[in-house]
Amino acid sequence: MITHEKKYYEFDEIFIKRSLAPSEYRFFSLGNQLFPVLPFMCHERMKNEVAAIRYVQSNTNIPTPNIRCAFEDNGRFYIITDLVPGVTLAELPADKKAGVIAEVEGYVAQMHSIKSKVMGGFSGDNILPYRWVEKCYTADEYSKFQNLKFREADTAEFVLCHNDLSQHNIIVDEKTLRVKAILDWEYARFYPPEFDGKFYLRPGPSAALEGEENDVPKLTEVLDHWKA
Repeated sequence: MITHEKKYYEFDEIFIKRSLAPSEYRFFSLGNQLFPVLPFMCHERMKNEVAAIRYVQSNTNIPTPNIRCAFEDNGRFYIITDLVPGVTLAELPADKKAGVIAEVEGYVAQMHSIKSKVMGGFSGDNILPYRWVEKCYTADEYSKFQNLKFREADTAEFVLCHNDLSQHNIIVDEKTLRVKAILDWEYARFYPPEFDGKFYLRPGPSAALEGEENDVPKLTEVLDHWKA
């Protein structure tokens, strides 16, 4: 499978995802011109994911994919993991989701029990939550926040947030209804707890749907408040 920013492979018990080479970029038309769809901070997010998963595996019992290796080659970044069998939470019938969601909330509580005085991630880059990128901002506006430095808090009030915890990022054993793995840690960072939206409560992306509150302006106010 290929998207506008990554390519995915499955081989027996192995799962591979990699960033795209420029020759693989998609294009969109504007008038009579074609423009490439440029993946935004894809390498940085993938590096952050590797570091975040390793941190979570060392500090919690949250199930995550086992990373076999991660590396950069010829302009592409690769992550190779064990393939996690199961179905996504989004694929389960509605009457089977309640127990899984309760288990997920226990894992979220574990994440939020890990605290820091410093707001930030694992790769050294300012990687903002999925919904922040998707809902409001252009690459130029994002770049204003990308290089921001944040003040250290007096107490450890920032918590570990997944920041893209939707139902399609939760793999479940279809028979036992136990969580097999939480996926896609690219946006994981230490933030105030409200940054970790409860998007796992319903199907759909980790961003506000029609009729839901778009809290991105509030997140932006928090970032502004903590600017150094």
